[in-house]
Amino acid sequence: MTTFIDTSTDCAICLEPLSSATSLTLSCGHRWHTVCIRQQLSHAQPSRSQHLLFTGCRCAKCNVYCEHPALENLTRCTDGLRAKVDKMIVQQFAVDAPEEWKKATNVVEKQVLLDAGRRSYAFYLCGACEEPYFGGTVECADQEEGERIRPEDRLCSVCSNKARTVCEHTLEHRAFHVWKCRYCCNPSTFVCYGNVHFCNACHDRNSERDRRRRRGETVSSLDAIPCAGDCCIYPKLEGFDMHSNGESLDCEQVYFCACCATGTVSAQELPGSRNLIVNPSGDQGTRGWTLLPGHCCSKVQPIHIPVDSDTPTNFVSSYEWCGMHQTVPLHRLVLRPSQVRIEALAKFMGRTDCPSVFKMEVIATDSNKRILRRISTDTLNSPVDFWEKACLILEPVEGLHQVTLCVFGKDSRFWSGEYGSKVCHCSIRVLGTEEELEGVLIQG
Repeated sequence: MTTFIDTSTDCAICLEPLSSATSLTLSCGHRWHTVCIRQQLSHAQPSRSQHLLFTGCRCAKCNVYCEHPALENLTRCTDGLRAKVDKMIVQQFAVDAPEEWKKATNVVEKQVLLDAGRRSYAFYLCGACEEPYFGGTVECADQEEGERIRPEDRLCSVCSNKARTVCEHTLEHRAFHVWKCRYCCNPSTFVCYGNVHFCNACHDRNSERDRRRRRGETVSSLDAIPCAGDCCIYPKLEGFDMHSNGESLDCEQVYFCACCATGTVSAQELPGSRNLIVNPSGDQGTRGWTLLPGHCCSKVQPIHIPVDSDTPTNFVSSYEWCGMHQTVPLHRLVLRPSQVRIEALAKFMGRTDCPSVFKMEVIATDSNKRILRRISTDTLNSPVDFWEKACLILEPVEGLHQVTLCVFGKDSRFWSGEYGSKVCHCSIRVLGTEEELEGVLIQG
């Protein structure tokens, strides 16, 4: 109990003398009219119509959470929710800023990060189970139109039927669910308003639209980008040949669960040789890799979202383009390099708090190091907190002597530090069945 004595004569809520009605002293030492502080706490009770706010649960004079035996019927519910939300903030920090959380070694440093999470993360009550769940950032939650979503439409991953169609363990695997962008077919990298998923491009379009609305301009609903039908590479709901894109809740879809792999499509590995890349995930530092001229150097960090049980590290890029390459001397490994098909593959991902991009390139050269063929992926938006696969197939090239794999990455916000795309499981393989490879690979 505090030894502080509040010498105020007026209630700071109604501005009437404290002597004019029954008052109480909170555990922090500040005095209030009982009716006034109870009314404040009543207004602060959680609502499914907006993201959870606990500011009304604090003493307005010192910002300490209100505590008094006469108020327990009002503080019990919010105290329980605050504890659950704080636990989720720690879990979110473990994904978004693991190094920062790891560096916080004492209670004070962890409390500073926890307060930052309370200010930046938005949590909502599920419309079905009424348990709190992560729903994006406060910046998006405070947008007016986000609060117009029907409370019953905000569902956590456990209660959402959309998640259940691809995942058998919706609670444990909720961080591994890959959602479709509501307004186009790309995998989402943001969740806003509690249940609206956006890719980078659509999130930027919506943010610009909101800025115009705040300036007083008349704006229409966000335009949906139509699905390309058969040309669209992303999985569609059973019985449909097109994705539904737009503002309706029906346009939400979970593509797959990266953890239990029960999505609507499966990535079947092509038969081929062992991986010819040395140190594919950085567990030996940068051994085997060479910095590309004009690029920054990628770093190695402990892996935070497991890709499998055997990979402890991944490469990570920074705020400028990081690029590195590794050359495989096919002429030493393959009898007839010009006649083989080559698969180049890497797994990449990004972070929740900082969008990032990734690109992969394969260069085929002859014995004089002249470029015979160069193929590359587009600049890809890194998915949030799950590993996506980038794959290139190099068809037979006459005169092929060696092949070089290049991987590039950077963050999209120019943040200082390693906030760019992550990459692991880099590989170059000669494709073919076991029987076919027996007559192709040089033994030994």
